[in-house]
Amino acid sequence: MKLEDLEEEARFIAQNAQHNLHLVKKQAGAMDPVKLDRNIKWLEMMIELHKCDLAALKAEKKKARLAGRTGLRTRLKYLVASILTLDRQKRKEEAA
Repeated sequence: MKLEDLEEEARFIAQNAQHNLHLVKKQAGAMDPVKLDRNIKWLEMMIELHKCDLAALKAEKKKARLAGRTGLRTRLKYLVASILTLDRQKRKEEAA
């Protein structure tokens, strides 16, 4: 199995860990107590992994914006806004 496949599987498990933890706690009587404690700790670890993964993605997106790698849509929006404000200023000057 490739490293990328393992990472993707870990992300999938981490995303669903909160739901799985809820189910495990809800049906705790159906499991062996030793395994129950171990599984709960593992699911809590996966939840933390998911939180860290989300924080890393958020930081990466922030760095991308800081480096000037914004999307084309955003750049066009700023360009159009600057043109429209210049046009308004010219009309105000002509009216005065």
